[in-house]
Amino acid sequence: TIGEFYSEFGSFDVSITVPKNYVVGATGVLQNAEELEWLSQKAAETAEIEEYGTSVDFPASATDTKTLRYKQDKIHDFAWFADKRFHVLKGSVTLPKSDKKVTTWAMYTNEESDLWSNSLEYLHDATYAYSLWVGEYPFEHVTAVQSSLSAGAGMEYPMITVIGPSGTAQMLDNVVCHEVGHNWFYGILGSNERSYPWMDEGINSFYETRYMTSKYPPSSGSVLGNEKMAKFFDVGNLDKFRINELSAQLTE
Repeated sequence: TIGEFYSEFGSFDVSITVPKNYVVGATGVLQNAEELEWLSQKAAETAEIEEYGTSVDFPASATDTKTLRYKQDKIHDFAWFADKRFHVLKGSVTLPKSDKKVTTWAMYTNEESDLWSNSLEYLHDATYAYSLWVGEYPFEHVTAVQSSLSAGAGMEYPMITVIGPSGTAQMLDNVVCHEVGHNWFYGILGSNERSYPWMDEGINSFYETRYMTSKYPPSSGSVLGNEKMAKFFDVGNLDKFRINELSAQLTE
């Protein structure tokens, strides 16, 4: 699915066959123990990298293939992403109320790898914050992958999000938080954004702003990036995340 969507809940059992040297991130629980071990080894290797390369060229595909199986109940879509160039990071977050452990995965190429080296922190903090403020994350993993997007900074799917170029560490944190947050709004809630956008982007953006203002010190900004408008409305000294709230109201 490209763009926003609405669908009913269901159970997914998906098998994907790819060349063996592809790294795959997907919705659902991976059923292949040997693939989980391979991904964990990739994560250990990535954690040892002191300086990333700059090449984004594609290596040749392996001649052998592997079939990966993913299963998940109570979701309304399935997405998967694959790249032979992916670095892998693996971590975990302990949820604040149940002490349940959720695995965090980040998969990214050399593009903006310096920013993505801290991505587990962003996945951890967003999952913890939404679990504390809204309700506990119900799935076994939360995954972010870096890839090209035709529009927008990121796109959400159950248990996994795809994120494009961010430019700064704070912006990557912001986008990770926002897209992970969609696991609640629309994900757990199951709202129809096409009919009720405020129940999806509106509520999610509220918690995204709460997350960013609690994590980062106040910083100035301008409404819609327009200094003249900021001066006109006398909001030039407001925190930029609060200005985002005002911007949304001005454009409704």
